[in-house]
Order: sequence, then structure tokens, then C-alpha cells
Amino acid sequence: QPVVITVLATIGKFTASASFSSAYVYTAELFPTIIRQSGVGLCSMVARVAGIIAPLIFLLEQYHRVIPMAIYGGTTVLGGLLCFLLPETRGVELADGTEGGQPVAVGVIASLWTAYSD
Repeated sequence: QPVVITVLATIGKFTASASFSSAYVYTAELFPTIIRQSGVGLCSMVARVAGIIAPLIFLLEQYHRVIPMAIYGGTTVLGGLLCFLLPETRGVELADGTEGGQPVAVGVIASLWTAYSD
């Protein structure tokens, strides 16, 4: 049993590292050039805050042992389902600006950026 736990923990650490680094690659492709640095920085900040909060969620086990598993599992499933809303970037040139022709997600992000930057 200790070998199985060690193998699963190693696989978990590997996949967590892989998803963290792939977030940088994908967010760089998702945002137009003029807001790319801010977008990648925002995504990086959210990922690091989640990394800080994740160990604290385990403390909720004192109320009920299912709560941490429900939070970890629920956020993972929700994140996976939300990935279906992301636009495909394979074979598409990176956007230079926020003018027309952008995928819906990029257009929404760009409009929010311009609304709050004024």
C-alpha cells in the first residue's frame, strides 16, 4: 500500500506541475498582444492564490470529512467543463489588437480591460 500511495502522489505532483506550466503557454496564446502581459500576470496571480488556499481547505475536514474532497473535486470538474468554452488556438495567428475578428472570450476580456483602464 505505501508504494501505491507514493506512485499516486508522484503522479499528482507531476500533473499539477504540468497544468501550472501549460496555463502560462495557453494564456499567452489567448490574450491579444496589447494585454498579453496583464492577462498572463492575472492568471498567474490567481493560480498562486489558489495554491496558497489549497492546503487550508483541508482544515475543513474537522467539520465533515467530505467537505475538502467535494471542494477539490468540484473545482476540478468545473475547471474542466469551463475549458470547453475556451477558443481553439491551433493554427491561428496570435492576435495583435483587440479589434474585430477576435474569439468571443478574448473580446470579452479586452472590453473589460478597456473599461477598467480608463
